[in-house]
Amino acid sequence: MKRKTGRAQARTTRGKRVENKEKTRRAILRAALELFAGKGFYHTTTKAISRKAGIAEGTLFNYFETKEDLALYFFEQELVEVIEWYERDRRVKRAALAEKLFAIIHHFLERLAPYEEFIGAVYLRALAPASKLSPWSLQTQERNLRYLRFIRGILAEAEAAGEFPPVGDFGAYAFGLFHLAIITYWLRDRSRGKEQTLALLDRCLKLGAHVLRKGWDW
Repeated sequence: MKRKTGRAQARTTRGKRVENKEKTRRAILRAALELFAGKGFYHTTTKAISRKAGIAEGTLFNYFETKEDLALYFFEQELVEVIEWYERDRRVKRAALAEKLFAIIHHFLERLAPYEEFIGAVYLRALAPASKLSPWSLQTQERNLRYLRFIRGILAEAEAAGEFPPVGDFGAYAFGLFHLAIITYWLRDRSRGKEQTLALLDRCLKLGAHVLRKGWDW
């Protein structure tokens, strides 16, 4: 009995340790995002981030070796949040496919809006082949696959409901590329409230849904 109790205590201790580490990661990320929003990605130092987070710079490196690692963690957290938001929102889940996909990208953009300069800097950084943010890095590909599986599940539900013919994994990949193109357009959009981006997003999704339902002979 004592042995089991000891194991239970060990599991509890490990669980608290993991929870505390995650809290520290999130605190560092919050501090970094505040600084990125004010000073920009390139002008924010790890020393400033550690000071803002209230930890030693050496402790910061135990959690994130570089600012790229911070950016990766940011995007991973955003993906988790969007998936959880979608699962909670019954109205969106009941909507037509085009409305669902519009809501997903719109929700992403709303959450990214306070960090536009940071997102732009990350996109430029991702162009370097050796960067951890590169589309070819394993960490980025792992996150992208989680997102594609999420989208594939939504498409599969629409296929099963007879909204449009089966598109398989290709549909998820095509939407992933479209999402990337929309974010690129969003970064360059200077219209009020990013109205041009939202209008383009709406038109493209409606056209895509029409084509999928009716085929090209329309």
